[in-house]
Amino acid sequence: MTIGAAIDWTGLSMPFSVTDLVASGNGLLGFIGSFVLLALAFVFVPKMIALIRNSFSAARGR
Repeated sequence: MTIGAAIDWTGLSMPFSVTDLVASGNGLLGFIGSFVLLALAFVFVPKMIALIRNSFSAARGR
């Protein structure tokens, strides 16, 4: 085999189709997405609570 020789893909057949690949990716995203959303909630909610408390304390101090 020489460098730069083309690979013959004519006899190749995949055991899955593009539809199968997209469906499995969508299922994986649906399964893991809830855990990612939960992790983001643990990061984001304390910051929002601090923002609300600071805004009320600043409004009360005027």
